[in-house]
Amino acid sequence: MLEVNSPIGNIFHDKEFKYFKNMNFEKIKISRIDLEKRILRRKTDLGTDVGWKLDPGVKLRDGDIFKNKDKKIVLEQLPEKVISFKLKTKNKPELMFLLGHIIGNRHRPVSIQGEEFLFPIQTESEKELFSKLFGDFITHIEMTIKEQVFYPNSGGDIHEH
Repeated sequence: MLEVNSPIGNIFHDKEFKYFKNMNFEKIKISRIDLEKRILRRKTDLGTDVGWKLDPGVKLRDGDIFKNKDKKIVLEQLPEKVISFKLKTKNKPELMFLLGHIIGNRHRPVSIQGEEFLFPIQTESEKELFSKLFGDFITHIEMTIKEQVFYPNSGGDIHEH
């Protein structure tokens, strides 16, 4: 088993490792929830057994690179279902406040990408739940379900229940 304590870099965030994107290396596909774990064991796409016991303060991210002797391994975060919504009506601070309150009470991590707001869901039926929770102002929202790699905004440090 290959044991690792911290990544050597990240293909998305470290300039010196961007060239790794085009290299051939083993991959471990991993969920966003598993990225939050300190101790983890997985197999790469080529069967290499990898065990993590992360150093204090180290957090795994999509694109992290691990190296041990001749092995180079990269983490690939799996896509997940998310609800995406955009406001049809602009300049409505009360609408933004209520949406933030409703989503915040559900303890969901969120991502804000321009005018699009995203948060993870487990089943597509949650779209109906949020339509009911958003109530009368649902007519001001364009809401869709997508499957994509979800990167929560940092700073909220919200955990899911």
